[in-house]
Amino acid sequence: MNTNLDVLEGDHRNALDRAVTNILSTKGAELAYAQMLDGLPTQDSLWDSFRFVEDHPVETIGHSEICPGFIEKAREHRLQFELGRLDFETKAKLVAIACHQIGAYIYDLDEGAHKNKLYQDWRNKVLKEKEQDVEERRFYNPPPTAFAHTSYRYPEQYPRGLADVAGYWAESKIFGGVVVFDRGETEEECKSMWIHGDLINGPMTLYPPTKEQFDSLINFLMSPPESIAECPLPIHGTKINRPRWHPWHAFAEYHIFRDRYERKLLPQPPRQGCIQDCTDWPEYSDRQVLVFYGHVNDQGEPYVTEEECDAAEERIRNITPSSPLWRTFGDRSL
Repeated sequence: MNTNLDVLEGDHRNALDRAVTNILSTKGAELAYAQMLDGLPTQDSLWDSFRFVEDHPVETIGHSEICPGFIEKAREHRLQFELGRLDFETKAKLVAIACHQIGAYIYDLDEGAHKNKLYQDWRNKVLKEKEQDVEERRFYNPPPTAFAHTSYRYPEQYPRGLADVAGYWAESKIFGGVVVFDRGETEEECKSMWIHGDLINGPMTLYPPTKEQFDSLINFLMSPPESIAECPLPIHGTKINRPRWHPWHAFAEYHIFRDRYERKLLPQPPRQGCIQDCTDWPEYSDRQVLVFYGHVNDQGEPYVTEEECDAAEERIRNITPSSPLWRTFGDRSL
């Protein structure tokens, strides 16, 4: 990434300083960076996003909490951190990138109670067992670092290698997912904001913050130190976060990403039958409402009122071309 902080002067630089300072003051940021300074995620933090693995280092050492002293160390780093240490790409959303870069910087320090080598030695052991066809390793692909988002794990194509993998993890813990943007036909714009989460019980689709969430986030970032507004982060995808994009279509066909190197895609798009789920596609719940409209229960009462039907009809039109219901309900003008 290019160093472009020198293009920000006066009010713009002050606004960025304020926004990053406000983000770093959140509980989510403090816990994310404290775990990275410690050297391992906690058990709860890891299993929020990955299937349980019995002999993972966080289990063998019982890493249920951040080791003593590292929350305080995270606070010290926050107070001492200088924005000028970071590299930025001019036309990206600077605050999200700042959170990523701070995470990468902390990972490279490797000064924790648990060194990066602890996880890497375990990972190498797992990969060797996988080569030897050990049954429980057969379908397991250990992430490249102990700190990893499930979809952003390609150090060989990242500028800072493993540190960037950890940076995506930190960003995801703070925002609710990796923050990407509609880059437009030129692939150099930063229009609408999308979040790519990785909670094991959350959506695999990209989702936007609601208008209320976005406005609240901007208000929080721009708050002066003496009156910090409420922070809406992390933003996890629920049925109100619409419309949704399948990550493959978003990246491959609709210019939604932050950097082209961030992910790898399968050669072919996903089969529709593999992605029909209300968590990923809230419009399925609306279709169910429409199906039940006009039917009554044993007491002669309607399952769905006219108002509920009208609301579902309005919501179900707010979908993207990657939705499994696009052919039936999509806006063909897009």
